[in-house]
Amino acid sequence: MEPLHLRPLTYALLILSLSALGADKPLPGDMHAFLKKYCFDCHGNDVAKAKLSLETLAPDFNDARWVRVHDKLSAGEMPPKKETQPSPDEAKKVVAFLQKELHVASLQRQKTEGRVVIRRLNRTEYENSLHDLLGIGTALKSMLPEDNPVAGFDTVSAGLETSATHLVRYQQAAEKAIDAALPQRPFTSMLVRQTGKQFFDARPKPNKDGLLPFIRFDGDSLVIFASIYKHMSIQTSRAENAGLYRIKASIHAINTDKPMPALFGRISSDRFAHEKLQHIYTVRDAYPDHATVVEFETHLPEGEQVYIEAWNALPSMDQFKKKFKEPPGPDFKEPGLVVDWLEIEGPLDPAAGYHRLFGDLKKIPRRYYADAVAGKPYKEDWEKWHPNEFYRHWMMAFSTNPKPDAERLIRDFLPRAFRRPVDDATAAYFVSFANAQLDKGEFFDDAMRTTYKAILCSPRFLYFIEKPGALDDYAIASRLSHFLWSSLPDDELLALAAKGELHKPESIDAQTERMLRDPKARRFADTFVGQWLDIRKFSDMKPDELYSEYDDALAWAMPQETKLFFDDILQNDRPVTAFLHSDWTFMNDRLAKHYGIKNIAGVEMKRCPLPADSHRGGVMTQAAVLKLTTNATYTSPVKRGAWILDRILGKPPAPPPPDVPAVEPDIRGAVTLRQQLDKHKNVAVCASCHMHIDPPGLALENFDVVGGWREKYRVKQAPEKDGQYVELPNYPGKKVWLAKPVEAASQLEDGRPFNNVDDYKQLLLKDPDQIARNLARKLLVYSTGADIQFADRDVVEDIVKDSREHNYGFRRLIHAVVRSSVFLNK
Repeated sequence: MEPLHLRPLTYALLILSLSALGADKPLPGDMHAFLKKYCFDCHGNDVAKAKLSLETLAPDFNDARWVRVHDKLSAGEMPPKKETQPSPDEAKKVVAFLQKELHVASLQRQKTEGRVVIRRLNRTEYENSLHDLLGIGTALKSMLPEDNPVAGFDTVSAGLETSATHLVRYQQAAEKAIDAALPQRPFTSMLVRQTGKQFFDARPKPNKDGLLPFIRFDGDSLVIFASIYKHMSIQTSRAENAGLYRIKASIHAINTDKPMPALFGRISSDRFAHEKLQHIYTVRDAYPDHATVVEFETHLPEGEQVYIEAWNALPSMDQFKKKFKEPPGPDFKEPGLVVDWLEIEGPLDPAAGYHRLFGDLKKIPRRYYADAVAGKPYKEDWEKWHPNEFYRHWMMAFSTNPKPDAERLIRDFLPRAFRRPVDDATAAYFVSFANAQLDKGEFFDDAMRTTYKAILCSPRFLYFIEKPGALDDYAIASRLSHFLWSSLPDDELLALAAKGELHKPESIDAQTERMLRDPKARRFADTFVGQWLDIRKFSDMKPDELYSEYDDALAWAMPQETKLFFDDILQNDRPVTAFLHSDWTFMNDRLAKHYGIKNIAGVEMKRCPLPADSHRGGVMTQAAVLKLTTNATYTSPVKRGAWILDRILGKPPAPPPPDVPAVEPDIRGAVTLRQQLDKHKNVAVCASCHMHIDPPGLALENFDVVGGWREKYRVKQAPEKDGQYVELPNYPGKKVWLAKPVEAASQLEDGRPFNNVDDYKQLLLKDPDQIARNLARKLLVYSTGADIQFADRDVVEDIVKDSREHNYGFRRLIHAVVRSSVFLNK
């Protein structure tokens, strides 16, 4: 019999081969008559607009085209207004018929096949699972092919195909992860604290020469007066082994009344990482009146160092030399960053990965391995070796009873890796796999590494394999953990599943709360927000030089605002309407300057009230969102409008026809964007979509490419007429050419007018259900791995009803999603 771990692909093929349900059932006569009277002129065999012929469309209500027909008729968008319209009773009867048939067909398909046939771990989940399973932090995601998003998320089964490349890369990533969990050297930890002076004194002479004009010592503290990172920065000792480290530092500022930004980053020659600010661990304030002890934990690869610099707060060395001809004396009063001491400690649990793979088995150097296997005496003097010696004679796990130990370790590892108990046939398969390696003469350590790699690349690890219908407790544990942690279940979830208690409502509620309070819930904020609001793509576009106010400090603060804003709404169960509009946000001094808001000090992001006359509040007026929904040189109401419809309102527009050119503004400023949009809407095929897309896009036109407020469009050169060369309001000394005034007024598709983004948001707030409905749908897609199906619509409405009864709280909404039948069924 084929082992269970080899069955999922066969199972998937059988499911996919099931025939469509109800395909032979004919349409009722009155339904056919309705279509013939009102639809065939545009969607018959002779015309078939949008490549849709209802005249020959089979009555198979699993066909997504019938869903489109239902939705267009239900919304009153078809037939077009210029065509003969059905009476309200005629339309209502047809919509009711379609709704019933589509619901029955969708529900029957779900009962037979499940909502999602089979789903693979995406590369983020694969990396996190290996991190949590093996106790490592080694980067693995970049080794795997990128996943294709479907319905906005890379957790959806339809986009998670498996290619030959995937199979090769999974093996490489698994091998790298196992190597990280089983370091070559003996398990050791380091704790090194250096004062600023000790650090400087220990530097080689070439690294000291020429630096004294830019630094001085205050006792044992190092005072830095110029930005000197490229030449020398104060750094931790190198991480001796890969692992989790605790970094601590005592810092303060002098000769200033403002907090000074201190950046903690990694020493890296990776230009890509620096361009996207991915080298930054954290940015903290150094205060002038007291020392601040900064502490954080991070995974470091072997040999990595963490450095501190006064980020964008001090002059460069060249600027310093021009200003001060002589070295600073004792009375020097320029601002400076003071580093009292810097400490690195770790790895904090150096043997965690080894114990998870080899338990309490002894490790010995490879040099003595053959003697140990043969039972010969061997030297145990490796504690005296130089660390480099272990690169030639690395440490290996050793067993005096290889096959029994292999079976014990494998049977213990499999349920944790496969997220549930395994049947004896599956366990026996991997035990025999390890035994075959041992029978070939492989060392125990090598045989086990090969077996663990096979487990971490097997279908039972890579895929979620469930039966149609209600999920069992182990499947619920996996769905919960991958939803909120993007990783496998922990011991508490698996223990509840083993007792058969996890499916109980009180257990699900309690575990959801526990998991949202856990630090690993940061992954949910990162991955969900990263895709729902496209924050992942924030660094993909660098603004044109026309927007010279854009700098690294602003680029760092922008996405931080959005992530912290989301986390605050989640942790405090604030209404989901806050995503649309709020009277507060997160800012630091740099972002506040960009927004024209005064009296915000420090680089650290803080929750701040917004002035009454501010145009900010909610995610769609945050600079990060405004930047990523534009092009490098100009804003696009079409792009922004489509984004708002999809991400905020849950009403995504249809894709544009392939032969219609995009709307691009006149960068000379001679023609307004509204004039171009009006021309575009005169094209008949475009008009029906643009009546929905243009209003939200125009509402945001007062925000430029980098999210700054504007009254007129910025251009690169003097306009032909009516141009102004003026100073940017929030950036003294920066001047730009301005051309035509912004026209942000418009009206919704139902005719309600608005003058600007403030009016527009107030109109949308009149329908809070739609904000909750959109988020419920997004969360269900993200958490279950399948797009919303017709039978799911009633469940979504139940979630919206629950949300309405609880003040639309976002945390409550997540609880309602987790308790729903869509979440708890395959």
